[in-house]
Amino acid sequence: MQDIEIYPASWYYNACVQGFLEVLAYGLGEKGEEIVAGKILQEDGRAVIPGDLMDAAFKPRGTPFPDGYVFREVPAELPGLKRIGWWWVEKSYDMGFMRKEDRGKSLNEVEKIETVARSLFHKNANYPNLAQLTWDLTKKLSFINNWFALEEARDPSLICSFCGRQCNPDLDGSVYETSFTRSLSIYLGNSPAVFPNLFWDTRPDLIMCKQCRSYFLCFHLVSKNRFFINSDSLLVNWHLNRLLAGRTGKGGHKTLLSAMQYDRQLRRALGSWGLQNMELLVFEQDSVEYYPISARLARLLLIPRVSSLIGQIANDRIWEIILQERFDYLPTVIYKSLRALLKGGNNEKDPEVVFQDPTNVAPVINLIHLYYTIRQQLARNEGGKGMMGYLDLKAIQAAAAEAPVDLNSNLDKNLVYRLLELTRLNKKTEVYHLLLRLYLTSGDNKQFPASLASLFATSDSELFKTGIYTFIAGLKANENDEPQGEND
Repeated sequence: MQDIEIYPASWYYNACVQGFLEVLAYGLGEKGEEIVAGKILQEDGRAVIPGDLMDAAFKPRGTPFPDGYVFREVPAELPGLKRIGWWWVEKSYDMGFMRKEDRGKSLNEVEKIETVARSLFHKNANYPNLAQLTWDLTKKLSFINNWFALEEARDPSLICSFCGRQCNPDLDGSVYETSFTRSLSIYLGNSPAVFPNLFWDTRPDLIMCKQCRSYFLCFHLVSKNRFFINSDSLLVNWHLNRLLAGRTGKGGHKTLLSAMQYDRQLRRALGSWGLQNMELLVFEQDSVEYYPISARLARLLLIPRVSSLIGQIANDRIWEIILQERFDYLPTVIYKSLRALLKGGNNEKDPEVVFQDPTNVAPVINLIHLYYTIRQQLARNEGGKGMMGYLDLKAIQAAAAEAPVDLNSNLDKNLVYRLLELTRLNKKTEVYHLLLRLYLTSGDNKQFPASLASLFATSDSELFKTGIYTFIAGLKANENDEPQGEND
């Protein structure tokens, strides 16, 4: 048969293709992922599956293997089951799709099919009621074999709504086998009269070809991670999501940052094509959260310093602001966090205060470094327009460590409160006089630091605020006698 070409489309389709390729890689054994990444996935974003490989995968036990491939064979107890169907069962089972009472048990092949079916096809599962749980083994095997089918070379009558190829759905059969319905996606609604509904827009006319139908039964393998990174390239999707596989939870963005920063294969794949139209999908229990990742943001995340600082801050609110590219809002978050630190805790329960421990100022210092780095990098990308100028954050933090300020003193603490508010209002002259008086009246003959003095020569208000916020954060860190964030 001819080679199968798969082109990237919507995020849901791409996620299903990702799951299908993971099933295929599993069936190809130890070198499966290498074959998928190196031979099937193309630099232009397509996936091209050799026809002889696809044909053998969709055949039962005993069909000859094509040259150059070694398959996981179907067990002898299930000789009539197609290889792709058995791989789908085994992959699902290995990823934990089974009944609770079966966890920790050693199940045979028939029991694996039963537990996977009961996990995926009950009314609240990934594919509700697509197959009947009361079916005996023969009917379950027949369902799997029928679902994983290649398009027959008959006179085409319709166009697949997903891949655009001509197809021959069995319109006399079940609508669930020919149209995209809730039984294939729990993210559709369960009422035919509302949106999202049982079909799309109350009409069951999203026709599926048999190949796309096979992909759609693999979405659960991707949603297991609770998020999916999508782009215009199936190759980029493969690298990103394989690197994130099995690493779920709210800290998943840290893994994404580490992957983008350090993985060589991924950095080779993330060329101009791969950086276009990236997006992050987060799967909640009853909804999908969508975050676009522009080419500008993707390039920022590839900068080791940026990704390292975001990872160290490890705050969901900051991650959300970064994904929304609301970089100019970060100084507000810094101000609120510093104010809460000086008060000794987030008494107002403000979600934009980015620390958990009121004695730990390191996340705020890292946030200041992050904002400065992002501003500078964006300015460089725009030919220097909007460049903040040079700011020696290390020197300012060092000056704070030597400053004649004792935050255990109410007088000095009130002075720092005043300094923070004047900075927020961009009252440069008042800030200068306040700091100068502090040093002149200290009695320690301390010189006014050059790193602070340079801040008052700039006309950039954001540069000025960033510098003074760094000084105040350094004072708080000095009070706690703690490491002052990431300073590379």
